[in-house]
Amino acid sequence: MQKEMQNKITRLLYELNTLDKGPVCLADMADELGVSLRTLQRDMRTIQEADFPLYCPRAGEYAFMEGFSLEKAHLSQQEASLLVFMSEMAKSLGKTFGNSFDLLKKRLLDAEDNSPFFIKLSGGEEYPDTAITKELSECIRAREKVTVCYDGGKRACYPVRPLKLLWVEGFWYLLALTDDDKLLKFRLEKITSATALGKFFKYNAEIEKIIREGTNIWFDKTRELEVTLHASAKIAKYFKVKKYFPLQQIQEERPDGSLIITCRATGEDEIKHTIFHWIPEIKVLSPAPLAELVKTQLKAYLEEV
Repeated sequence: MQKEMQNKITRLLYELNTLDKGPVCLADMADELGVSLRTLQRDMRTIQEADFPLYCPRAGEYAFMEGFSLEKAHLSQQEASLLVFMSEMAKSLGKTFGNSFDLLKKRLLDAEDNSPFFIKLSGGEEYPDTAITKELSECIRAREKVTVCYDGGKRACYPVRPLKLLWVEGFWYLLALTDDDKLLKFRLEKITSATALGKFFKYNAEIEKIIREGTNIWFDKTRELEVTLHASAKIAKYFKVKKYFPLQQIQEERPDGSLIITCRATGEDEIKHTIFHWIPEIKVLSPAPLAELVKTQLKAYLEEV
């Protein structure tokens, strides 16, 4: 499944790039890509259903409507291919999600320069489509153990069970488990080799829950750090609509508009960076060691500046 998804995104990227240059003959493109004409016809229908202005100037050809371009729509080719793919995925998530995504598409694809909407997508690394990532994605799909050699860390090579390729906060990672069930994250660009071991493992679906609960790359399998925070009235509105901390819950809204918030983290690293982001409007109430850590690091910073 992972390989099929990656292949489709890559193919859509090529198709949108070609369409952006002018009319496309599907028969010629099928020969170039080594896929069937029916596959490309399905892709064109998917692009149309994602609200890209596509039409047939003649039988067997497709083109963007005159005046439309990805550049004018303020989309890179990578963003456009991901938008088409996500549009197709949204349909399977129900009517409410699909309608919300349709609205987002219309705002993104408004080609008028005076559009009132501008969606800022966070930048970051492009997916490293290399022999190494192809090997990793295939091993993830087959649930096959792999030896990963890495430029960094305490050891050079790690025999692991590969679980997912993650894009978090602009960076690509391999999420994997060691034989003793330690959860590791490897930056993809630092992996120097990946060798399939011919040994297979049973996938634990619990990993999906672990990933969803995390708010950054610092997550782990257990969440034993219970934290209580005070958010001032000035920032309360943000915490009412978005979860900035893992398993965040609003426990109390005080008369002055401030909030008492609880969360459960895998460790201090997972939440301290977010705490610093909201200082001075947020305060750690418990546990005491975390509150002291924040004070100590903040004091050290102030002394240096």
